[in-house]
Amino acid sequence: MTFADPSFLNALILLRNSRSLVLAGPLPHQLERLLEMTGALALFTIRDGPT
Repeated sequence: MTFADPSFLNALILLRNSRSLVLAGPLPHQLERLLEMTGALALFTIRDGPT
């Protein structure tokens, strides 16, 4: 992933609300920053490497 914006964040949150979702880390810097700035980081489980 090379780009993350609020629309992408919205899609992630909608997906998380409809099913189990685990993000494979380490997260790209831009996505991690977006999640931190919006307070959404706590909504997601992040695991090292693909699950």
